[in-house]
Amino acid sequence: MIKKLLSEKLNKKEFQVRIDEMHAYDIAEDLLGLAPNERKELYQFLSNEQLAEIVAYLEPEIAAGILEEFDVIKQTRILDEMNVDDSVDILQAYEDEELRDIIIETLEDREDIQKIIEYDDDLVGAYMSTDFVLIHPKMDVKEASSSLIKQADEAESINLLFVVDEVNNYLGAVDLRVLVRTRSPKLIEEIMIDVPAVTDNLPVTEAVHDMKNYELYELPVVNSDNKLIGFLTLDDIIDIATEEAEEDFEKLAALPKTNRTHGWLKTALRRLPWLIILMIISIPLMSFSDLMIGAISGVTILAFFQPLMLDSPGNVATQTLAVALKSISNEGRMSRGEIKREFISNLFTSLMLGLITFLISFVFVYFTQLGLPESANTFTNVETALIFSVIIAGSLVIVVSVVSLLAIAIPHLFKSMKVDPAVASGPFITTIIDFFSTLVYFGLAALILKGVGMI
Repeated sequence: MIKKLLSEKLNKKEFQVRIDEMHAYDIAEDLLGLAPNERKELYQFLSNEQLAEIVAYLEPEIAAGILEEFDVIKQTRILDEMNVDDSVDILQAYEDEELRDIIIETLEDREDIQKIIEYDDDLVGAYMSTDFVLIHPKMDVKEASSSLIKQADEAESINLLFVVDEVNNYLGAVDLRVLVRTRSPKLIEEIMIDVPAVTDNLPVTEAVHDMKNYELYELPVVNSDNKLIGFLTLDDIIDIATEEAEEDFEKLAALPKTNRTHGWLKTALRRLPWLIILMIISIPLMSFSDLMIGAISGVTILAFFQPLMLDSPGNVATQTLAVALKSISNEGRMSRGEIKREFISNLFTSLMLGLITFLISFVFVYFTQLGLPESANTFTNVETALIFSVIIAGSLVIVVSVVSLLAIAIPHLFKSMKVDPAVASGPFITTIIDFFSTLVYFGLAALILKGVGMI
């Protein structure tokens, strides 16, 4: 759309009319498809305020790259038009730290920006906005409405008006709809509601839960002295939830945090540590498998059913792990009732899988007699089928039952060690399950086959 507008060679007034009909998000999307010379032509038609609104819709890394196409003064003016939290996100994405520091020193909101940048990425303070509306409890609603009008232009949101005393202690909030419907004379303290606040040093995931549980669109942020210093908005929470989901997905695949702007070499190097860890964990599995293969050589039928023994427990573990991670994310841990329900469900699953596998393996061994040791000739077809069906089905029941407990226990263990439980996912827990499945399967086979004298 933008490319087409540029090709029409409109004058500035005509172009402005057409551009005003478009949403800033759509312009931001089109901006990425323009060549550098086309972007330069577009910039001539846009005000600093329009550029700020458009750039705010881009990913911080991309937005920083776009801003660096301007001189320092222009960058400063565009950033000054943004909300503080958007400015912080983009400034933190600057690769040139010296340039970033120079720009910050010239911004109008530099004090707020510097404070927010100092917070760790996982704390509430790193995501809060400082552009909010303040009113006082002894104000009449008419006076509060006038104060709102004066502050609204600089505020990021006016759905909630935050109430503080003379020394900025947080007291509560007033819903804009209530303020509009209330007639004077009436004091703010009479219509004020108790909206819970979070502290700036609280983990941001807990703030997400508070907004969800209290069904809030905005959440006030206070310091340790209960002074109001900012607030979180719904779009902040959506950004946080998106980041958490992306991080969990990366950990589910045992990948370190990556950036879409990184090249293939840097991405490969970032993944290398996990690959090395998984290889080290796999060494005992390979050693044990080699030992067991030597002990039960000639019983090739066991190899036929080995994929089943590895895949079925893996599927159950993945599903159970998802339930455990969801509960930990929402409530901090799984309740006893949830653990009991999940284990009983998986126990019945293992019994059902075991029964089906028993029947299939019995029929297969009885009719084919493939992959059996020579000593099996001393047994009848029924006896041979029963022996191997018990080995295969019994191993499956044991493994599926135990791995469901592992899928619950490991994330909670990581949580108690202050490690993100999502790290327990994907290849990490799969490798552990593969080792345990192989141990039980070949171990039980060796035990039973030696017991009946077949090996």
